[in-house]
Amino acid sequence: MASVLWYPARSCWRVVYRIRLAQKEIQRSRFTKHREEANLFQNELGRLERATRTGLVSTKEIDDWIAKGWIKDEEANVAFPGYAESSERKRRLHVQKADFQQLLRGYEEYALRTSKSGSPHRKTHKSHMSMARQVLSWLESEYPNLKDLTPQAIQTRLSEMSKEYSEWSVYQYLNKLRLLLDQAVSRHMLLENPARQIGFKQPKKTQERRILKDNEISRLLEVSLNHRQYISGCLPTVVRLGLYAGLRDEEMCWLRWEAIDWENRIISIRESKCEETGEVWIPKDYEMRRLDVKEACIAYLGEDRKRQESEGILGPFVMPGGDKKRPQYRKRPLYPDLPQKAFSRMIQAEDMDTAITVYSMRHTYATMALRSRIDIRTLQKRMGHSDLKTTMEYLHYIEPEEHPMDKLPY
Repeated sequence: MASVLWYPARSCWRVVYRIRLAQKEIQRSRFTKHREEANLFQNELGRLERATRTGLVSTKEIDDWIAKGWIKDEEANVAFPGYAESSERKRRLHVQKADFQQLLRGYEEYALRTSKSGSPHRKTHKSHMSMARQVLSWLESEYPNLKDLTPQAIQTRLSEMSKEYSEWSVYQYLNKLRLLLDQAVSRHMLLENPARQIGFKQPKKTQERRILKDNEISRLLEVSLNHRQYISGCLPTVVRLGLYAGLRDEEMCWLRWEAIDWENRIISIRESKCEETGEVWIPKDYEMRRLDVKEACIAYLGEDRKRQESEGILGPFVMPGGDKKRPQYRKRPLYPDLPQKAFSRMIQAEDMDTAITVYSMRHTYATMALRSRIDIRTLQKRMGHSDLKTTMEYLHYIEPEEHPMDKLPY
């Protein structure tokens, strides 16, 4: 029988179920944030478990389980004798014309269902959807009839992309293509997914996190004050929220003034809403946290609030949206891509290392905290990491030129 367990690593409920395939049994898991949904999964997946043991099930139910991703097509053929033949016959009779918008909707439903936050407003979700649209644009222009798409054509497309894009970009592109064509198969627009016949290993992460040196930190704090022409004068805010609080771009953009406890010098990362649009930004459970920050950061934020008020741009968000051309957007949060774009312009103008990004400041915050003897469990909470292993990746080797041994107590 499927079982429900609390899964601390992802702060969610885990539903474990088993599928019998001939003489062997495999274990699978589904994850959900809510206990009520976990109970529903338990009942439905328990039905799937029993069906693979008894073989008593309708073709419609099997199709539904495959569409939900609970069992793979090839596994269903093994678990349910006769399914492959009847399913193939039915699909050949009912192959439909490709509906690309339906594929996009199906993919988005899948992406939200399997994401940790389940929110359509997350930057990562928007990024996934942007790439999915690129893939669909290629399919619609080159293969309006999906039956004409072959593994060789996909391989050619990937080879062409490899000349211009990174391994990671090509890998992500293929992933989106696979998932979109899975939707086409489940909706009877294709008999099988040709992208599943393409092998492409996940690239290894070879780029080391860029950690700022003391002189680079001092310079960023100083020169950012000279680049107020960007994002309503809030580039110095980006630098300080990165270095003093280790915030992600999206967390900076959705930070409201009311989330700052001025007296106790604490910033809260929590649910945030734009009253003007009704859009709600919800951090993942383990990303909700309270951060103590240095006096220098609080003092700067207080001064910047006064600046915004004097310039008539003060809104509910620490970094207001809009600009001189779009003053009507001042009460909205800054778009999450804009801090990095402004930061990159500043880095180029100051002739600094272009490998330094907004995320470099988050990496620096974590590394410096560990070197300052803040225990790793505390830092895990400060960073909003679900897994301690992620935090441990910030334990960096200190170069001999920095003379770390000067700190020995003898």
